[in-house]
Amino acid sequence: MEVMLSSDLSGRVVGTIAHNGAHATVTGFDGAAAIHDLRVAVDSAVSHEYGECFWQEAMGQYRWLFRREGDRMRVVILLSSGTMTGWEDCFWTECGADEFRDAMHAAFEACDAFELQG
Repeated sequence: MEVMLSSDLSGRVVGTIAHNGAHATVTGFDGAAAIHDLRVAVDSAVSHEYGECFWQEAMGQYRWLFRREGDRMRVVILLSSGTMTGWEDCFWTECGADEFRDAMHAAFEACDAFELQG
């Protein structure tokens, strides 16, 4: 699994995720809050089997969902642009729980290092 998190000068966060041919790029307008919420969701999924968070955008919101079953982790990202359209599947994969944890923590560390340099 490959995950990259970055922020821009306006404070938005951009997340790129890829695994086994599936890939998505998602954004959140409040980068600091989005990264914090994602960390909490990842930690919850790793330790308590389930985690979720929402990244808000002007045109809707992204919902990150994580479910651990034993040594496997299911990762789903949904997009809602309004109540009429409901939730659209943007990304779905399943991988090893350790692979998930390591990829997410590496992305957090790289994002933290980038923010310290900027």
